[in-house]
Amino acid sequence: MKKYNLYLLLLIVILSSCSDFLEESSQDLMIPKSVKDYKELLFGEILKNGEVLHPYLEYMTDDVKDQCYYGTNPGVISNDFRESVWAYYTWQANPEVGKLNEFTADNAWVSYFHKILMTNIILDNLPKMTGTDIERQDLAGEAYFMRAFSYFMLANLYGQPYHPATADQDLCVPVNNEISLSDKMMRRATNSVVYAQMEKDINRAIQCFKMVGGEKSIYRPNLPGAYLLASRIALFQEKYDQTILYCDSVFKESSHALYKLKEKDDNYFFSLANKEILFSYGTTTLESYMREDFRYAGELVVSDDLLKQYSADDLRVTNFFKHTKGSQRRPVAKEYNIYTPIKWSRNSATVYSNAFRISEAYLNRAEAFAELGNTNKALADLNELRENRMKPGTPPLAVDEDGIVATVRKERRRELAFEGFRWFDLRRYGCPPLKHTYSSKENEGAGDVFELKEKGSYVLPIPKSERERNTEIEIFDRPNSEPVNN
Repeated sequence: MKKYNLYLLLLIVILSSCSDFLEESSQDLMIPKSVKDYKELLFGEILKNGEVLHPYLEYMTDDVKDQCYYGTNPGVISNDFRESVWAYYTWQANPEVGKLNEFTADNAWVSYFHKILMTNIILDNLPKMTGTDIERQDLAGEAYFMRAFSYFMLANLYGQPYHPATADQDLCVPVNNEISLSDKMMRRATNSVVYAQMEKDINRAIQCFKMVGGEKSIYRPNLPGAYLLASRIALFQEKYDQTILYCDSVFKESSHALYKLKEKDDNYFFSLANKEILFSYGTTTLESYMREDFRYAGELVVSDDLLKQYSADDLRVTNFFKHTKGSQRRPVAKEYNIYTPIKWSRNSATVYSNAFRISEAYLNRAEAFAELGNTNKALADLNELRENRMKPGTPPLAVDEDGIVATVRKERRRELAFEGFRWFDLRRYGCPPLKHTYSSKENEGAGDVFELKEKGSYVLPIPKSERERNTEIEIFDRPNSEPVNN
C-alpha cells in the first residue's frame, strides 16, 4: 500500500488551487486521481492507526491510582513510569510541562484538525475522482464519519462540557471549513455549532453507507459503526429519544452478537474472536505506564474504587485485568496485589487497540431509557449485556440504592474501563471532584495528594503550539494544582 505523508497534502493543496503549477509528467510526485488513491490517503493520513493521540486520557480519571515498589534492591530500580504522565495525573494547569520541567507536546489538537482538513480536501475533490458512484459514496461516508469523530474528540478534550441549556453560549473548538493550508486565525465556535456539525456529518455518513449497502471490514468506518457514533453524539447532548433510535439501528444493521466471556479465555478481549467489534482503529500506550510486572520504582495501576465496582461473579475482572502479586522487604516485609488492564496487547496483531463495539449500543440505549424513566427497558439492556459477562447462574441486575441512572452508569464504567470513555463521561456527569495520591518512592505511606475540585480542570488547555500560532483563539485559564494535606 502506498504511504502518503504531509508532502502529498501540500501537493493536493497546490493542485487544487493552481492545476498547471506542476505537470502530471513529473516522475517524483504521486498525484491522487482515483477513489482508490484517496481511500489509501484516508487510511494513511486520517485513520493513521499507528498514531498515539492522547496517551494521558485514562490517567486523569478515578480508574487509576499509583503504586511504588519497595523492593529488596531499590538502588538498581530506576524506572518510574509515572513521571511522564505526572502532569495529567495531578491535573496541572499546563500539563505539557512535566514533573522534571520537561516539555512534552500534546499532539491531539493538531492531529485531529489535520484529519478534519484532510477530510475537507477529500470531500472537495470527490466529484473529480475517477471511480464508480458507489465507490465515491463509500469514500464520502468514511470521510464524513472521521470528521464527525474528530470533532467529537476535540470537543470533549478542549471544549466546555455540553449542557443543553447553555450550549449556544459555551465555547467549544473552532469549526474548520478550509480546503487548503492556511494561517487563518480561528476562534472557538459554541457547543451548539460544533455538535450540529457532528450531527450533520454523521448523518451524511449514514446516508452514504446506506447507499453503498453490504458489510464492510471492521478496519474501515461502516454503517453500524456510524449509527453507534450517532448514538454517542446524541447521548452526550441528552437527546435520549434519538439515542434510542440510533441504537436500534445499530442492532438492525449489524450481524454482530455480544461476545460471551469465559472463565479462562486464550484470547485477548480485543481480538478477531470478539465478533461484537464493529470498527477497530488506533493504538494506545497503556502498556508503557500500567505494566503487569512489579520491577519498577513507580507506576500507575487500576484503582481500588474501580475494582470494587465488580462483584465476585463478574468475569470481566479476569478478562479485562491482569492480577500481579508482588513482594517487598523494605520497609516492612509484605505481599501486595496490583491489577493492570489487558483488554488488548501490542503482541496481538489481529485488531487495533480501540474499538466501536456493540456493547456500547446496549449501554447508550439503557442510559437513554433510564433518563426517560423507563426502568424496565434500561434493566433489560443491562441484563442482556451481563448475560455475556457474568458467571452462569448469576442473578439479574436490579436497581441499586442510587437509582436506575446511577445503576446504568456503574455498569458503563465496568464494561468500558480503559477504552477512553471515563474522562468524557465524568465531564457530562457534572465534573465531580477527584483525588489522586502521588506516592513517595522513599517513604512508604507518604506522598502528595492532589485534588481536582474545579470544573475548569475538566477542560484541557489548547496546546502551546496552537496558542502561539493562533493568537485570536479564546484561552481558558485552567486552575493551578498544588498538593493538599491529607
